Amino acid sequence: MATGGSQLSAFCAVASFLWLGHSIESHQLIEQPRVSSILVLLTAGAFSYLASHFWQWLPGSNGRFDDEGGSLRPAPTSLPKRPRRYFLPVLIAAIIFRLELFHRVTADLQCSSPGVEAFLPLVILFYELLPGRRARVGPARDAEEEDDMGRTTWDDIGDWVAESKQSLTISIVFISLGAYLASSQDMRSSYICTSFDNSTLVRSLQWLGLLLDGVIVILLWRVLAWARTNKSRLISVSVVFVASAVGSGLLYTSLRMFLPSVPLSHHFKGIDALFVFDVVTDGFAVAVLFVSASLLTTEKTPLSLVGIFTFISGLVVGWGKLKLTGGAENTMHGVAYLAVLLMSLGTSIFVYANNIQRVVLIHRSILVALMFISLIAATIVAVSNNRNDYLFEHPIETMIFKARTNADRYLTHAAASNSLPVAVNEYKARYGGRDPPPKFDEWYKFTVDNKSPIIDDFDQVVHDIRPFWGISPSKIKEDIQRVAKEPGIALLRVANGTASHSLSKDSEHAMVMDELAKMVNKFAQHLPDMELPINLDERPRVLTPWEDVRRFTEKAKQKGFGKLLSKREDEEEGKAPSQPLDLSSSATTSVRTFQEMTALTCPPGTATRAGIHWDVRDFCLSCVRPHSAGTGIFLHDFAASQSICHQSDLFHLHSFFFTPPSVPPLRDLVPVFSRSKLSSYSDILLPIPTLDEVLHKANTQPDTSDFDLKTPALYWRGAQAEQVSDEMLHGGQQERLVHLVSDNSSTSTTLMLIPQNEVRSRAAYERVSTSLLNFLLPFDIGFSSVSPTTAAAASSSEFTTTRPPRSNPLSSNQYILTLDPPFSSTPPSMSPSNYPTTFLAALKSTNVPFTSTLFTHWYSSRLQPYLHFIPLDIRLHSLHATLAYFVGLKGKASASDRLGNTKGAMINGREVRQKSRTDEAKYIAEQGMKWAEKAVRREDEEVYLFRVLVEWGRVVQEERDDLKFVMAETSKETKQTKEMKG
Repeated sequence: MATGGSQLSAFCAVASFLWLGHSIESHQLIEQPRVSSILVLLTAGAFSYLASHFWQWLPGSNGRFDDEGGSLRPAPTSLPKRPRRYFLPVLIAAIIFRLELFHRVTADLQCSSPGVEAFLPLVILFYELLPGRRARVGPARDAEEEDDMGRTTWDDIGDWVAESKQSLTISIVFISLGAYLASSQDMRSSYICTSFDNSTLVRSLQWLGLLLDGVIVILLWRVLAWARTNKSRLISVSVVFVASAVGSGLLYTSLRMFLPSVPLSHHFKGIDALFVFDVVTDGFAVAVLFVSASLLTTEKTPLSLVGIFTFISGLVVGWGKLKLTGGAENTMHGVAYLAVLLMSLGTSIFVYANNIQRVVLIHRSILVALMFISLIAATIVAVSNNRNDYLFEHPIETMIFKARTNADRYLTHAAASNSLPVAVNEYKARYGGRDPPPKFDEWYKFTVDNKSPIIDDFDQVVHDIRPFWGISPSKIKEDIQRVAKEPGIALLRVANGTASHSLSKDSEHAMVMDELAKMVNKFAQHLPDMELPINLDERPRVLTPWEDVRRFTEKAKQKGFGKLLSKREDEEEGKAPSQPLDLSSSATTSVRTFQEMTALTCPPGTATRAGIHWDVRDFCLSCVRPHSAGTGIFLHDFAASQSICHQSDLFHLHSFFFTPPSVPPLRDLVPVFSRSKLSSYSDILLPIPTLDEVLHKANTQPDTSDFDLKTPALYWRGAQAEQVSDEMLHGGQQERLVHLVSDNSSTSTTLMLIPQNEVRSRAAYERVSTSLLNFLLPFDIGFSSVSPTTAAAASSSEFTTTRPPRSNPLSSNQYILTLDPPFSSTPPSMSPSNYPTTFLAALKSTNVPFTSTLFTHWYSSRLQPYLHFIPLDIRLHSLHATLAYFVGLKGKASASDRLGNTKGAMINGREVRQKSRTDEAKYIAEQGMKWAEKAVRREDEEVYLFRVLVEWGRVVQEERDDLKFVMAETSKETKQTKEMKG
């Protein structure tokens, strides 16, 4: 790599390699790996063939017949033996087989081992050291230099490094081991590698793929190094790409035809402009990488490029891990430092042992100096960050204290008004100067009469309804009639001061609508005539793209918008299908399409909008930082944790996203009132009772027995869906929970905040055996019933062991865990005995509710995390550490100890004793129950419902811009500036 052209080729090769490694995770190509790999190879082949026509202008070494003198030039010492005729077809076959191995491993990526690729230099080294290979020679020296009596010991050492196989071996071992240590210490995702996934086969295929990588590199080098000209060399690269793409497609098609059991694994979802752009850019980058590498084949062995690639990528990852030391994101401090140390030393030896003069335009002497500086910097960073390892106050303790302050602040904000005039002024101040709706005085009186502590904070209502101010009332009413024809939608009608609904008495959900109409009739005489589409399904229905919601919201901010909006603009901006959605099989929504539609509800530039997170094996640190920054593994922003837009990995960790909806979602901004929704959805929240709550009211009654008399255990029971998909089996929220607390693997670890001495104020994050924690912590968690498909597929008791539900879990357990319902095309059949404990039932009882949810309800903004309940991340990675904070960590009492004395728990080779915080848990249970008795009663549901209907009643009126409530000027009595029609 001595010439300027060669250095430019090396730079292009390294740059394209780094670009591919950095960008591949953000491209949508990874979502369709089979078709993407074929198209990228075809594109790379086209670019390589195009480059062959401009070979004279390409940098790098020439072919054997490109220079004057042709083959009379002495062959470079690194030139391999002549390739055999069958090398090219064998190379193509190896690439095709390697692609199949890649697809097989990625299909069960959760069972694979990280960092295996780091050992590719060792495979190439093994080939270099085989008998029959040319002896290694150092840099050329003339006879006078050989006989120089002034040569020193250091010169001899340099010669030994340059010529010795041992020095080369040591350098490659250091580089590979360092890169492996840097890339293999990531936290594992909670996505399950089940006992019947055959993880041994997956890991074996990884190592087989590594050997194939070595074969491909060596064969490609031997074929290209003996090319007659650079043009023929580039044409050979093009042929390899195109033939591999065609062969891969034919092989997969044949397997699907003759072996129907071969899974599709990734369905073809179409080609759009962005997909084509990614194919072209990645194909170009692959072509640049291989064209640049091919231009260097006659100068160096493949070990040079492979070693440099491994070093650069490993050093980048190692430094990234080293900077994270001193916190929860990287507890393996010594490993990260050792990785940087090994790669720095290994590279310093490698550039001399392999006679590399420059690395990406940097002279090797300068590179060695940089490695020395890197080592010093790594030492400083490791030592300084090590001082930040210890925490002197538990994050949960801090958040409990802050929660008390935040609750007082919220109550002041939510109940600032002590009279109607003050409430009117507060409304104007909070909502952009807009006057309250008509009958606001009646709503205020209803709120005060029902002693609701929340008078001014209805931001959720305003947020849900605001975009509809950008659509004309006539269009909204038209949309209501269309939506009413959709399955799972019922109409709630208010006419002449009476509420009714559209369902017949024999309808399954008639009782739900009866209950809702009963609540509305308490104040229906104050409402105008209206119709509300009620979503009876657990799923929210309105997936309006973010751009559309923003456009309507911006127009809603314009004063007098209803008057200025012409009929033509109305039809264009608020356009809805002229016919109801087709509910035939052709109109069903696939999982992939549903995920894409959900991603479009997020703003551009967010992680979820950019694409689905494909790495189900490793924990997504960037996904949790926005809501866990500064608190390690614990949640500090529960509302942010419910946003899907920065958490692209959730599409693999919640059944809502990988279970196809039974009916197509609604993409236009249309009014649908739902009991819960994701934060980016456009449904309007309403306190709608569920069918199970109506049918099984006895199971939702709170328990007020003494907290101290209950068992200090975390309780959960749930029933699996009748049909469990492969994705749900691995990523379902319930399945991940049960697997986590029953995991007895010797290799699984969980991140914990462990006391470092008897003083509880000093603690540090450590990785602890998950099976040990499951033994030490009081979990009472399990399925009450499992799917028959799961029982048939499982080869162990992973999901087949069931636990009968307790008759009254609220009265027997201090801690109650609640999850989102299992979304499935065949939901579990519920009987009164196995009906799950609801969050509100636990909140209203003397229990500490632990909850892990993505869904927002009408009451969500009223509750304060760490004061009324304990939030858990949807990934459940903080479950053990959070429970340990309250129940403590201690060893089990021996059977011979009659007094039940226990010693500290043996964790990571030392005795650890963490005190329980029962008083804090009892305080949270009491505060949650007291606040629920004040702010989450049925009366509060009615107040919220009244407020929504008062606000909505104005939006659907043609003269809505003139409809408002104002205080009378001469007295404190109120009047309407304009009575609503009807």
